[in-house]
Amino acid sequence: MNQVETAVVAPVEEEKTLELRKPVKLGEVEYSTLNLREPTAGELSKASKAGGNVDIAIALISLIAKVPRGAVEKLSQRDFQEAADFLGSFTGGGLATGEM
Repeated sequence: MNQVETAVVAPVEEEKTLELRKPVKLGEVEYSTLNLREPTAGELSKASKAGGNVDIAIALISLIAKVPRGAVEKLSQRDFQEAADFLGSFTGGGLATGEM
């Protein structure tokens, strides 16, 4: 008798508000949360022109969360990785960020 296993795919969250472990300050503005959502094809295309994998993730987080690139560049590694993992969940393969 053969058993067929059905893979259960967890639903992907449509949106996520990421509470930063370490808020970042850029000029006079402090960022303590990032509001993330599913990227559009245009946003993916624009971010893909940024260069390497980390630069692509930085560009995409900046575009989606509507925060300056400089603020995203100041994110702690854990906050950056969590944001990149969330956005990568829509592509299946994730966003490569140099995670070890």
